[in-house]
Amino acid sequence: MARTPRSRDLGWLVPVGLTVVACGCTGFIFWLVHHLIGIEHLSDEQIDAGRPCTATVLSVADTSNSVNENTVYEVKLRIRPTDGAAYEATVRDALNSVEAGRVGAGTTEFRCVIDKDDPSRVEVFWSD
Repeated sequence: MARTPRSRDLGWLVPVGLTVVACGCTGFIFWLVHHLIGIEHLSDEQIDAGRPCTATVLSVADTSNSVNENTVYEVKLRIRPTDGAAYEATVRDALNSVEAGRVGAGTTEFRCVIDKDDPSRVEVFWSD
């Protein structure tokens, strides 16, 4: 049976469609893992516009997750903004062995920045 010109024109549709579906599935998996682990950093612009603060570590818990061979910890913090009252916040972050060692060895105060629009979002600078 001879192919019509119209059926030959649609031969690209299956490989392109499969590629789009594969990319969508891969993106969804990355999104899902990111949200399950719960690590959310401030952008450079949010850091520049944010409010400076000091974070005191109140407790640290290993989440049993890792990102790029760095262990993800849930860290409960006492946040002291330079321009307001102190409050508690919890962050999840992937710490390398040096950063985790500093937290575990009793270094309890770290420089941080509070998102100007959402004070529950805090970026802690573990290596400063």
